[in-house]
Amino acid sequence: MSTPNYSLDVYKIPRSLVDVEALAQQASRYLKIAAEDTEFLSHHATRRDELIAELYRRPGVKPNANPDLFVPLGGDPDVYFIPANAAIERITPPKTLEERVKRLHLAATAMSIFSRFKITYGLLDHPDLEMQYQRRRTQIMREWYKTEFALLFPESAAAKRMPTTPPTRGHLPSPPPTRPATVSRRVSREDVDEFLNNPHTLIGKRFVHSPPKGEGQDQSDDDCGTWHVTSYTVRVADGGIEHEYQVVLEALGGGALPMDGEEVRYLLQDSTFAA
Repeated sequence: MSTPNYSLDVYKIPRSLVDVEALAQQASRYLKIAAEDTEFLSHHATRRDELIAELYRRPGVKPNANPDLFVPLGGDPDVYFIPANAAIERITPPKTLEERVKRLHLAATAMSIFSRFKITYGLLDHPDLEMQYQRRRTQIMREWYKTEFALLFPESAAAKRMPTTPPTRGHLPSPPPTRPATVSRRVSREDVDEFLNNPHTLIGKRFVHSPPKGEGQDQSDDDCGTWHVTSYTVRVADGGIEHEYQVVLEALGGGALPMDGEEVRYLLQDSTFAA
């Protein structure tokens, strides 16, 4: 069955109306909620899994954050955001594990829809503004992990800052000896396409993100840092196969962030291979 034709123009934001800061703050709110609830629930794994199973047995609750399941082709994403944001507010701060699970589900789904419609589609004609959004969101999350997250979960934050030896896994080769030729090599356009076409090849590789510093842009090192993909999931959507990546930006203290393919492409295109 062919995908219905519709225009993405309905989602495009006119350049004069793009508020990079507001977009980054909204995305960061969903990410902060997801990170906080994920960490809290990790200390109650058995009950968490029971509650998640119960939630997804409820009629009308979709056990998948695929935007296509919530916003039909050509539909208005705000029809989801308005009630979802209100529901998140009602259970913030959460008082029970049940509310944690529900809030995590709402925030993860909202982030997926937000990324698709407000960023990928909304900024389709403004790649420079999308890059500014990505950088600002990273800055916000980096600061949050160093401050609020560290206060909420001091032991977890400390552990994530400690150097660790990667676990030995039978299906992953041991890291090769450091070689100057590979340490500084930039990720080429061909590398980017190969990685995104074969996401499993990203697992076990480390990169250093070093975006160019253009005139008028922030000249600090906030946009730079080592990162790697810890895992990815595959979904079958109406438009084909979609991937969601769990990405660790080490400057954020080791917390994993969910990213789609375009966000990983953004990181890869201005990265070098790390040791």
